[in-house]
Amino acid sequence: MTFSSKTVLTLCAALLLAACGGDNAETREAKMEKEAKKHGIDADVSLDDDGNVETVEIKTGSGTVGRNLNLPDGFPSDVVLADSWQIMSVAPAAGGYMVQALSSDSVDAVVSEIRSSFTDNGWTEVAFEQTAPNMSRIGFEKDDRMTNANIINSGGPQLAVQILTMKKPG
Repeated sequence: MTFSSKTVLTLCAALLLAACGGDNAETREAKMEKEAKKHGIDADVSLDDDGNVETVEIKTGSGTVGRNLNLPDGFPSDVVLADSWQIMSVAPAAGGYMVQALSSDSVDAVVSEIRSSFTDNGWTEVAFEQTAPNMSRIGFEKDDRMTNANIINSGGPQLAVQILTMKKPG
């Protein structure tokens, strides 16, 4: 079993435990985290005021995966991501970060939002292509840095959005 499928199965088990209710939020969070730890997974779970799972953060050797993650300290302040995106993964990359998120918006709306956000923050668009009917890529440069966004429509209810920000090669 791969780490990813093991993580998903453990996370599902932990979320099922959360549905049992009866305990206060802190006790339920601790139970879920303890269950994950039994499977070798370092998880941090937060519940909202109604007792529903608000965030899940699983630390791996190469980054963090989970649900509704926050951007890490040191993430470039001029790379502004939509508040509506559900960040699922953050990992360090060559002089930057790789972020994977989900969006309920259309491809056109996501591309428009990315263009607006980046140009408003001083980035210059240098590339745009639709490499397939279900995939778009848009690239930006600023100073000695570059950022690429891939938007993937797999036909489901949400789009996958990948943002890679890093220093320019060379």
